[in-house]
Amino acid sequence: MKSKFTARIGSMFVLGLLACFLLTLNSGWAAGGKYPNFPVPDECMQQVGNESKTLNVYNWAEYYPKKLYEMFEAEFGIKIVEDHYADANEVVQKFKLNPKMPYDLVFGAGARHAILLEGMGLLQHLNHDWLPNVDAYIADDFKKLHFDPGNQFQIPINRYHTVYAYNSEFVDSNEPLLGSWKFLFEPPEKYRNKITMLDNAFHAIGSALKYLGYAYTSDNESELMQAKAVLMKQKDYVIAYDSWPRRLIVENNALVTQSWTGDMWYVARDVKSLRNVLPKEGTFWGSECLFIPKGSKNPAAAHLFLNFLFRTEINAMLIEWIGNPPTHKHVMEFMPKEMQEWPGFVVDPAYQEKCDGTDLKAFTGQGHALRMRIWEDLKK
Repeated sequence: MKSKFTARIGSMFVLGLLACFLLTLNSGWAAGGKYPNFPVPDECMQQVGNESKTLNVYNWAEYYPKKLYEMFEAEFGIKIVEDHYADANEVVQKFKLNPKMPYDLVFGAGARHAILLEGMGLLQHLNHDWLPNVDAYIADDFKKLHFDPGNQFQIPINRYHTVYAYNSEFVDSNEPLLGSWKFLFEPPEKYRNKITMLDNAFHAIGSALKYLGYAYTSDNESELMQAKAVLMKQKDYVIAYDSWPRRLIVENNALVTQSWTGDMWYVARDVKSLRNVLPKEGTFWGSECLFIPKGSKNPAAAHLFLNFLFRTEINAMLIEWIGNPPTHKHVMEFMPKEMQEWPGFVVDPAYQEKCDGTDLKAFTGQGHALRMRIWEDLKK
C-alpha cells in the first residue's frame, strides 16, 4: 500500500507552501490562537531530559515528510532514527520474534496490528496527561473506538475507506451499475481485463462479502465460500491484483480500480478523469495508528512526538503529505478544496453506518484460515 510514497516528491512543493502558510498565519497559535498548541507537562519534559535524545521509529519508507522530522529535531533537540517495513504484516511478525524490539514509536500500522500486539502484552499504555493536543483535537469518533475506548494503547492519525475508482474518459458515468459493488463484480463485457483489485486478501474478499450483503469481516464459512465464487467469476475481468496500480491507470490499461480513499486522490493528480466511488452498500473503514512498544527506551520522547503531531499546523502538513483523511477534528478545513470534495474525505454519518470497521475475527481463527485458502486458490 505504501510503496506509492516514493512517487510523491512532487508533493514537497505543496507541502512547503502549506507549512509556510500555516506557520506564518498561526505563529500565535501556541500563545492561544484559534487552535492553540498545548505543551506537554514539565514532568514529561523532565523525563525526556533523562532519555537518550533519540527517537527510534518504525515506519513505511518515505511515508512521513522529512521536513516534519527536521522541525521536531530543531525544536526539541531529539534525533529521529527511522527503520522501515515493506508490508504491514511484518510489524506483528517482527515483534513476535523479538518482543523487546527497541522502537519508541510504530507509525502507519493498521488498528488490527495494534490490537494483536496489545493482546500479546507488547504495547505500553499511553499517559494522556502527556498528550494534551491529542485529547483536545482528536475527533470524538476516534476517542471511543470499540477495541480501545479512550485510546489507551494507540492513537489513530488518519482514516480511510476501501473504494473503487473509474476513468470517466472511458467509462460512461451513466453506467447503471456505477455506485454499487455490483459494477466491480458484475461488470459489462467491455471491461474484461480492465479491472484491478487490491493485492490484499482481506480487502478483495471483504468487498465481495459486502457485495453479497454480508459483513466485510465475516468468518462464516458459507458466506466466505460464496465470496470466493464471486471472485473466481470476476477473475476473467481482472488485469492484475495490485495495491498501487498507478502505471496501469496512467497508461489506460486499467479503467476500474479497487483501492483506498487517499491512493486514488493521488493518482487523480495525474489522471484528471479518475472518479472515486464509495459503494452504496457500504464498505470497510479503518485507521492508521501510532503506538509505543514495550521495548521503548524513550517513552517520554515518544509522547512528546505524539503531542507534536496533533498540533493543528503540524497535523495539516502531515495529512497533506499522506493524502488520507485526518482524525484531527479541525485539519480538513485547511486542506485544498479538491481534497475536501473527493469522495471519502468527508463522509456522511448515514453512509458511515453502512460501513464495517476492524474486527479481529477476520484476522484470526477460522476467518483468517479460510481467507488464506481462498486467496491461494484465487491467485493460482
